[in-house]
Amino acid sequence: MHPDHNAPPLNPLPPIVWLLALPLIAAELAIQLQSAGLLGGGQAIGLREELFQKLMLLPELLRLQWETGGHPADELYRLVGYVLVHASFTDTLFAVVLFLALGKGVGEVLAWWAVTVVVLSSVLVGGLAYGLLVPGLKTPLIGAYPAVYGL
Repeated sequence: MHPDHNAPPLNPLPPIVWLLALPLIAAELAIQLQSAGLLGGGQAIGLREELFQKLMLLPELLRLQWETGGHPADELYRLVGYVLVHASFTDTLFAVVLFLALGKGVGEVLAWWAVTVVVLSSVLVGGLAYGLLVPGLKTPLIGAYPAVYGL
């Protein structure tokens, strides 16, 4: 066996997969820098908890929006924002690794715009299904796993 000394250290990924994964990585990096005291100057204590409060998809709120025709409309960002926050560093690591691995396979078969449509529609449909199809559910939805499942 002759090893390829020119092989890249990481398998090359389609640029769209990196572009879609970058916000997940950046959010966790900001959380880790803040928890190490390198970001926020000591005033931004609990960035993960703050992101939970701002981005988690609340089923009760989604059902209220469904019943009232989208009101309060200023909370609709949660339908895509919940993907950015995870329960822990390990949770983020697994989600990003799975996203990159499955995104590589999908990105090599589909065009960049089709990968984007698959990911965004998975996030939207996953959030809507979670919030509207399970009656009485009160646990908020966080994490990139609906996007991973869509891939």
